[in-house]
Amino acid sequence: MTTRRDYFAFARLFGSAITSQALLSATSLAIGLMLVRRTTDLQYGYFILASGALILLASLQRAFFNPALATRSARLDDAGRRALIGGLYRGQRRVAAVLCGAAGAGAAALWFLGRLDSRTGPVVLVTVAAAGAVLNREYFRMVLLERRRAWDVLRADVVQGVLLVGGVFLATLLAAPAAGAMVATGVAALVSGLYLARILRQADPWDTRGEPGILRAIAPLAAWSTAGAAIHWTFSQGYAWLVAGTLDVTAVAAIAATRLTVMPVNLLSSGIGMLMLPLVARWLHDHGPQPVLRRLLALSLALAAASVCYLAAVWLARDWIFGSLLHKQFAQRDALLALWSVIFLVTVIRDQLIHFVAARGLFRPLTWLALASATLSLTISYWTMPRVGPAGALVGLLLGELVNLGGIMILSYRESRHGFTPLHLAVPMNP
Repeated sequence: MTTRRDYFAFARLFGSAITSQALLSATSLAIGLMLVRRTTDLQYGYFILASGALILLASLQRAFFNPALATRSARLDDAGRRALIGGLYRGQRRVAAVLCGAAGAGAAALWFLGRLDSRTGPVVLVTVAAAGAVLNREYFRMVLLERRRAWDVLRADVVQGVLLVGGVFLATLLAAPAAGAMVATGVAALVSGLYLARILRQADPWDTRGEPGILRAIAPLAAWSTAGAAIHWTFSQGYAWLVAGTLDVTAVAAIAATRLTVMPVNLLSSGIGMLMLPLVARWLHDHGPQPVLRRLLALSLALAAASVCYLAAVWLARDWIFGSLLHKQFAQRDALLALWSVIFLVTVIRDQLIHFVAARGLFRPLTWLALASATLSLTISYWTMPRVGPAGALVGLLLGELVNLGGIMILSYRESRHGFTPLHLAVPMNP
């Protein structure tokens, strides 16, 4: 029976997660504003491209580890859970070391061969160095959220936010602010990651000798979720690389600066995102698919309604935002802002429904759906950009997101009509 204490714990958990995401969003907004106002469009564009690469790596790691971590640990005792966390961490460190080492060697070779110059070479090298720290931090952050220690994560996010904002401000004083900002990103992630590791070690120490071969065990399912995350990144974040290649890096700055103004829409959705998969799996076990789908639809509509209110306010204040706050005016400003507003409304709804499909273990159809969406999105963007400019990239992104949402809704409706049979990974979550 659910008690008042259970409801309070639930509200406290979600409140801390949303607060943490608010802090991350505020930090991202602050450093974006500093770089837009205090650096050139070219340097800001370099930072956006480098940050996108780090987002990709973090997304791939989360997609590979989080489903197994969120579902397997619920049926394990303390010793088994510590062995699982330790085995996954051992594998994560090895994979990260190999990838970062290979990427660093490749970047150095490209610089030596003249493929990277004195402006791009340092940015690439420090981004590779920062990647290791970012992946380490994201692993411990993911584990602590799964252990429902969101307040500990919030404290670490405060540490990272302070270091990152201060570091990026100092970077804007340098001749190469993009490279300096990536150094600040790496340092902030390193310190925050060490703090998170210390919290987990004290509260629930992991066994580094546990679960030998765990990566091979989870690979069949994790490969599909990881492939889906990689494909989805190609149009949700990777459009910036297509813009840089088709137009130029300054066009990336125009699109990214406009996106900054609507980023708060993503606050609630992203804040609860890492908690939703185990929660939806528990709901499915307790209530069955149809009530859970209705609950997620209601949540999606509530978030979308709140988003519309914010987006309307941004639209009415757009002249002040770009003129007085950003100190920048971009071509196609209003078109970019309108397209971003619609895109974020679509993603707010999609981000809730996708947990229903993921909790049912349908990673393979999600991967094929993401592939179809990405192919359509990039094709339309590539064809449209030379004709209409930067707004063409967002036209392709919007159509890709609409196709993705439509496919997820179809999958959700189909699954809601089936009786619930527990999946081998979708096990009941502890209250």
